[in-house]
Amino acid sequence: MTSPRVVHLVYDLIRGGTEGQCAQVAVGLAKQGLPHRVAVFHRRGFYLDRVEAACGPVYELTIRHLLRWSTVNEVRAFAQWLCREKVDILHAWDADAAIFGQLAAKWTGVKLITSRRDLGQIYPRWKLTMMRHADRQAVRVVANAEAIKTHFVAQGLPADIMTVLPNLLDLDEFDAQARMPFSLADRLPAGRRLVVVNRLDPEKNTGLLIEALPLVRRAVPDAVLIVAGDGREMTVLRDKASALGMGSAVCFLGEVHDVPALLRMCEAGALVPNRNEGLSNTILEYMAAGLPVLATDCGGNRELVRKNQSGVLVPVTAAPTEVATAWINVLKEFEQAKEMGRWGRMQVEQRHALTGVLAAYAECYSQLAEDVDSSPSTAVRRPSSGAGA
Repeated sequence: MTSPRVVHLVYDLIRGGTEGQCAQVAVGLAKQGLPHRVAVFHRRGFYLDRVEAACGPVYELTIRHLLRWSTVNEVRAFAQWLCREKVDILHAWDADAAIFGQLAAKWTGVKLITSRRDLGQIYPRWKLTMMRHADRQAVRVVANAEAIKTHFVAQGLPADIMTVLPNLLDLDEFDAQARMPFSLADRLPAGRRLVVVNRLDPEKNTGLLIEALPLVRRAVPDAVLIVAGDGREMTVLRDKASALGMGSAVCFLGEVHDVPALLRMCEAGALVPNRNEGLSNTILEYMAAGLPVLATDCGGNRELVRKNQSGVLVPVTAAPTEVATAWINVLKEFEQAKEMGRWGRMQVEQRHALTGVLAAYAECYSQLAEDVDSSPSTAVRRPSSGAGA
């Protein structure tokens, strides 16, 4: 198989979510000697230095508005850069990358890959329309869970252009970070700790855990909830905890950068979204830490959380009483919880370890490159006059 020149386009290079997955794939393949570059809309984030060390300088598209002449100029300049770099494949990892990347790919003749990493239920209608258009221009659409593929095939996306490539987790790096002291350890309350690591956005439904906590404490009086993350619902959630008399039992840590070290100090992990979930990096980290997982049956969660194997799955519409019952069982059934943790760690090692997932990405790109090589014209075109060149 050939080794195509691939550019990864993503919003920025923060640690979590899609951005972190993109960075790790690009860096991992570049370290194998493969020609991978990265472009972003904001040149910032946890992985920036690492990406530039492995892949070369990160290209920045300074697009800040959808309908501006400056936006057209930025896309045109990006297209010209793709030509100079003799790029074969542009992989657009998120919504903005798909919207603007499809234009650059069309102007240059570069093969486009788009990604679907959630259910797309939180985007405005105009953005969904533009994302669907990008998917129709793509030679491949990469989903990170079978549930995501099924969802979009049901919406009319051809199944034969979709590929499921799961999220990866660098276990060596994770384990090294887990051995470090947790930077906010002095803020953790004593007790049986259930931790939730996510953005504090409405679809993450973190308030459901706060509502369940008083019920849990009737059976497990020292149960506490650790909330790691920040977002627009922080004030609402703090007020909810106070109103329920749980102010001292809910610990809001804000943004946490040493999550593996935090997980080592907890008994269980939770993630209870009510919509939009893809394949959760947070759940992968819980499993890597050997924690049993309490999760809602949303998106790709059921592909990670297997009943009585790696944790407990409750309906996406679960009431606080149902969540509390599952939470109590996880805390009280100590031996079963330990076995869930062991099983979860084994699944991460087998299905999501760095080497295997990188190999799957490399094979996907190489197969597309062979399709390019067999096409009538394989040369990358310069932007046409329609691109403003």
